[in-house]
Amino acid sequence: MPVALLDLAEEYQISPVYAAAVFVLETGWGSSSAWLTKHNPAGIRCGDRCCAYTTATDGLRRMFEIMQDYYSNGLTTVAQQRALWSEAEDTDLIVQLMEQLAGGR
Repeated sequence: MPVALLDLAEEYQISPVYAAAVFVLETGWGSSSAWLTKHNPAGIRCGDRCCAYTTATDGLRRMFEIMQDYYSNGLTTVAQQRALWSEAEDTDLIVQLMEQLAGGR
């Protein structure tokens, strides 16, 4: 898990457990080619292709900007955000990952 993720979660006031769950699901625990080659942590699109970021922190920052934009537009639940973010029905997976990352709480 990138250390910058925790710092950015605090900076953007986004739940670090939620952000980590999104990162884990979207990158396959950091193993996706988009993350490894483009520092793209969440399948963020630039037109018809995945955006590329100069550094991992730049990619994570963009992910947090999108999450913050969702929150500021009233999308405050996992289901609301995932409906806009993901083409897959993955709300339950995010919740399961959040529980796992939080130690079952």
